[in-house]
Amino acid sequence: MNNNYDIEEKIKKIVSSRLKNKEKIESLDYDTQLLSLGIDSILALSILVEIEDEFHVEINDEDLNMDRIKNISNFADLVRSYK
Repeated sequence: MNNNYDIEEKIKKIVSSRLKNKEKIESLDYDTQLLSLGIDSILALSILVEIEDEFHVEINDEDLNMDRIKNISNFADLVRSYK
């Protein structure tokens, strides 16, 4: 696997593991708008905690806006900025 996409793949795996709708899981890609998946605030928080644990980072609250985490690619860029 290309190292440039390792973070995206791990985030995609985390997000898809939390989804119940098989159709949404199958259509999930790096540019899918996370809000379109029906993720509520509690689910979003659990995804965030798992991502922080996976990558050993603590994301600041001010970075948690939809411009920074609107899709998997943006979320991966945010994680990279903490590495």
